Amino acid sequence: MRIGGALAPPYDVISDSQREELYGRNLRNIVRVDYGADYDGDVPGQDDRYTRAESFLQSWLDLGILQRDEQPSLYLSDHEFAHPSGEVVHRRGVFATVPAQPWAQSELRPHERTMTAPKADRIRLLRATATQTSPVFGVWQGDTGFAALFDELATGRALLGGRSEGELGPEKHLMRRVDDEAHIRAIIDTLQPARLYVADGHHRYETAVAYATERGFVDAQCLVYLAPAADVGVVILPTHRLVKPAPGVAFSLDDLWARLDDSWDVERSDDVERANATAAGSRATHHAFVVAAREGVAVLRRRRAPSTSARESLDASVLENSVLAPAGVSAEAIASGALAYTRELADMAGAVRSGAAVLGFGVQPTTVDEVIAVAGAGETMPQKSTYFYPKVPTGLVLYPM
Repeated sequence: MRIGGALAPPYDVISDSQREELYGRNLRNIVRVDYGADYDGDVPGQDDRYTRAESFLQSWLDLGILQRDEQPSLYLSDHEFAHPSGEVVHRRGVFATVPAQPWAQSELRPHERTMTAPKADRIRLLRATATQTSPVFGVWQGDTGFAALFDELATGRALLGGRSEGELGPEKHLMRRVDDEAHIRAIIDTLQPARLYVADGHHRYETAVAYATERGFVDAQCLVYLAPAADVGVVILPTHRLVKPAPGVAFSLDDLWARLDDSWDVERSDDVERANATAAGSRATHHAFVVAAREGVAVLRRRRAPSTSARESLDASVLENSVLAPAGVSAEAIASGALAYTRELADMAGAVRSGAAVLGFGVQPTTVDEVIAVAGAGETMPQKSTYFYPKVPTGLVLYPM
């Protein structure tokens, strides 16, 4: 079965215009269930996007568009996509469930704090549909032997397959069902020693836990997609910072340099791409950032120093504490929206040229090892520290609670 047109990105990366495009792409696109549109005249609880989601879901089940497996199964996933370098990369993972338990008892370790509004949206959807429509994306640490087992089981005709339009180009998906009890046990045993970490989907996990508690469910499960942390297909993209105009904020490169201590070195550059290449080459030994201002571009560097905190050793933490704070952007201001964000250096430079931002800071991508270190220490990362790519599409597997 080909399903590419029915898939959608996770709800939290879909803009209104993208949602409209997904609506027009396929009448059976999962966005109608997972992140439906609001309309004038909606009546909360009677006729709104959540009641429509439940209606779509039920009608697709009645029509056989969605089919529920009669016996417990795991699903092996092959995901092919374009790496930012242009190389075609494969990521292999498995759709499964883990107990929906509070973080202190969870098999998954988080690395970020959640916000109230997204959880309020997700629990309203879960109440309406009684279904987890999108998985939590997790990674595991350690060589468990899963790769060899995957090779053994991922043979023959795939259960589902298709191409979808991804962030950087077409993506290909192949799904295989594992419903044999012995093979299911083999996968579980293989993953048993691994430590699991949330890559993406903290809000979805907390919502599943809240819903299970609300309903008084015993042994409730949460839908997850798990991949090896060391897989070349587990990619983290950088998220660059834009400083919005505000009173007291550094307004130029010279003003910024004057506010920083002497531990920082500054090197002028011709453009943001060349500066980024220089910063990337310094990453192993230095905290290095691209700085864009109206009068030019530079690389800002400081040698890395030992730290007892995995969080405080992150580039994003050093940028916030040792650069942005002296530049007039406090942690409280960041929490209140003093920064904007982009994944494209060209957009960062463009925002500075247009005056939408007074300064832009280009960062290097966080590594998977850094995420694991922070999560393993029970700490949380600064906002917008990670963007795992590509996202796990919504619509491959749904899980009724």
